Amino acid sequence: MSSNNAHNFTADSLRGWTILCMAMVLLVTMGANAFSLEEPAGKPRPLDLPSGGGVSDDDEEDAPETIVFYGNDYEGDAFFWCLDKSGSMDWGGAMEDLKQEVTSSINSLSTEAEFSIVAFSTNTVTWSPMPKRASSAHKASAIAWINTLVPDGWTCLSPAAITTLQICNQSNKPGRQLLILSDGVPTCDGLNTAATALAEITSANWQQVPIHTIYINDDSEGINFMQSLASQNFGTFYIFDN
Repeated sequence: MSSNNAHNFTADSLRGWTILCMAMVLLVTMGANAFSLEEPAGKPRPLDLPSGGGVSDDDEEDAPETIVFYGNDYEGDAFFWCLDKSGSMDWGGAMEDLKQEVTSSINSLSTEAEFSIVAFSTNTVTWSPMPKRASSAHKASAIAWINTLVPDGWTCLSPAAITTLQICNQSNKPGRQLLILSDGVPTCDGLNTAATALAEITSANWQQVPIHTIYINDDSEGINFMQSLASQNFGTFYIFDN
């Protein structure tokens, strides 16, 4: 082989090796870049679900609870009382019993519950015109308010029940419950208003909140009224016999 041919072979070989080396470097670089795009081993991908199994605070907040009122259980997450304070509630210690029952029920509420209280006789009085969270301060305030009630006047139920519904309707809780307690037939200024009260209260309950009635007397007319009021408004009737 001549010196020229040997020189050409050497130059060609060097160029070939150079090209091969560059190709190998390029392949290694591409592989390294591709590897860097992969998720590190053991690192989980982020999920759209909230932590803790997907249970939000709202789910926990809306959990129902049970109160006991005059020996009967009521389950919900917001409770609204409409209470008789007419003159006849002074008989046989009925008002003192009422104060104890309401106090016990309010104290049993968790801080997640909402509530308010309305009382009626000739006039309507309200503890809070809007639902209140059952904090310690609000419960203490409501109990102090209940203890100021003095029995007097007629049994003018309808305005008070409608006021209670208006307060109840401001709550966003799914398990709202309205409780009406009385010891007599709705009578205002000497007139029996039972038929009018039944129609007005049922018409005002356009959100179809369960209205539970508790009757602390044994006359048939009052029992029939309270039964009708509960049955027409998705609630229960309970007669308390002490």
